Amino acid sequence: MPFDLLLTGGRVIDPSQSLDAVVDVGIRGERIAEVGRNLDAAGCPDIRDIAGKYVCPGLIDLHGHWYEGNLYGIDPMICLNHGVTTAVDAGSTGYANFPEFRRTVIDQCLTDVLAFVHISFMGLHAPYAEELMDLRYARPQETAAVIAKHPDRAVGVKLRMGAMTANHGLQALDRALAAASEAKVPLMVHISSGAEERELLRRLRSGDILTHCFHGRGNSMVAETIVPEAHAARDRGVFFDVGHGCGSFSWDTAHRAFEQHFYPDTLSTDLHRYSVSEPLSVTLPQVMSKMLCIGMSLEDVVLKTTAVPARVLGREHEIGTLAPGVQADVLVFDVETGQFPFTDTHLQVRDGSRRIVPRLVIKKGQAHAPGSAAVRLRDLYESDMDVFRAIG
Repeated sequence: MPFDLLLTGGRVIDPSQSLDAVVDVGIRGERIAEVGRNLDAAGCPDIRDIAGKYVCPGLIDLHGHWYEGNLYGIDPMICLNHGVTTAVDAGSTGYANFPEFRRTVIDQCLTDVLAFVHISFMGLHAPYAEELMDLRYARPQETAAVIAKHPDRAVGVKLRMGAMTANHGLQALDRALAAASEAKVPLMVHISSGAEERELLRRLRSGDILTHCFHGRGNSMVAETIVPEAHAARDRGVFFDVGHGCGSFSWDTAHRAFEQHFYPDTLSTDLHRYSVSEPLSVTLPQVMSKMLCIGMSLEDVVLKTTAVPARVLGREHEIGTLAPGVQADVLVFDVETGQFPFTDTHLQVRDGSRRIVPRLVIKKGQAHAPGSAAVRLRDLYESDMDVFRAIG
């Protein structure tokens, strides 16, 4: 049978198959049919010559907020504009509202949406009314139960540690670990100013995720040297995620970690209402470009946005790969050269010489132009201005 879509002449980078070569990608229906040299184009109605461009699996954003029932969330369709074909919600909802999130967003969206369920019963609320100031909101049994009912979409438990857990952060951590253990899923923990990072690192298990690893607002794990607890956690199988957001990435902190050969395992946006627009306008290709700026290779940034997050999610045979038979989720992109200013969440600017620019996104075998998904952001309120003032 002929291919329905054929990409020819691009440099394919697929770390899941240790593939980095100029080859063709043939798509039939919603699936990758074949990857190889000089594929037969006979009868194919859509042949695209992409010589000089790069091809990789559709990107996986391990950390974003896609539920508009709180002040943080945005429409996950925006992800297709950036080459992201699988978007993971990082605890926007808890057990009480996850079923509604699934019914109204997850099951309706062209972008595949997976979710960590927050240990707090309603997930995130608002920047001025954080979700775990009252520990009674942390409900392990119910959290595990809703994950068990939705194993195809609910992939883990989420906890934010810092000011939002007041003085009971470690108690909240114990409850989140209990839920994750009962549900047999990973725990993702957000760290921010006030988090007891070293004790957290001691308690995380193999497969758990620490996000905002380079937040730069009092990181105790990245000091003059990386603390032993961080190395021990990595050796134990804990994953370290960037989670850029609007307050969680520092050039200085990342540079200090890179100097000590301590690199993130996954790159993610923490995309939400406060990071999607000015002054940061975060996208996953932009985060990848920032990693190029401080010394990561192109192959490594692709690895950390495809194969590794797929492995973190236990879905390495379904997403993050161009292996024949999997869903045809593909990104075609350029690497532009020049002088490009990149800003961290402390509004410090560094110039980079390369940036990743999406040129074509293929989702379930259908081609989409980056930027073509029309997404309307909610209006801003006066209360939102406090967040933007804090960034500035």
